[in-house]
Amino acid sequence: MTTQVNSVEISSEFIELASLWHGGQGDMLYAVASTGGLTMGSLQPRGCDTPEKWYLHLWQALAADVMWARRAAEKSHHEDFADLERFEGFCDATVARLAKEYGLEDWENS
Repeated sequence: MTTQVNSVEISSEFIELASLWHGGQGDMLYAVASTGGLTMGSLQPRGCDTPEKWYLHLWQALAADVMWARRAAEKSHHEDFADLERFEGFCDATVARLAKEYGLEDWENS
């Protein structure tokens, strides 16, 4: 069964982390913190000509933002490091699962 677009739930623990570590309105952590999830908006990114590509793109962007937050926490020896590391693992696993389910393992949004 293929995961429906906009259907992956993010735990409240990770939403709380997103609210603490976002860099402002321009990053995906802010999107998660402000909406409680990750869903497609009204501006479709270039190169995302299907809902599945768009949703995968959002998850890839979230995974990248969580990675940067985790690196900052690691560098500063912040107490959230382990939690951010788990959040990063969740995001990476979601990206891999969606890419496989959608048949987009080799797709790169350019």
